[in-house]
Amino acid sequence: MQSSSSNNPLVLVAVIAIFAIALILVIVSAIRRREESFEGKVIDKDIQENVVQNQPINQQPGITFGNTGAVTHAYRVKVQTDTGKVINYQISEGLYETIKIGDRVSKPKGTTTLSIVNSDRDDATAAK
Repeated sequence: MQSSSSNNPLVLVAVIAIFAIALILVIVSAIRRREESFEGKVIDKDIQENVVQNQPINQQPGITFGNTGAVTHAYRVKVQTDTGKVINYQISEGLYETIKIGDRVSKPKGTTTLSIVNSDRDDATAAK
């Protein structure tokens, strides 16, 4: 006896439609991020830690082989733009270590990375 859902083409169409909508949303989000441009001051920094639980390779009682979990990090800065808008922007770990609170940053149109325009450290060095 076959399941009635395996013969129903509407289920397949629905799954494909959901997948297509999700893919379109991801693409639109990536295009918006690339086309966005702003300049402003870094007002906060944050590291978000996410625990990823993986299933062990061997699930015999008392014995665990393989990876059972990991931690991933998302690095973000909060930028107050010159127009007054506050933007949370995800950046790389290297850039996170370089950017300091108070730095002026710019995100030109057509890129996805921030660049430091003026740093408070530069001002402090110039004043000495």
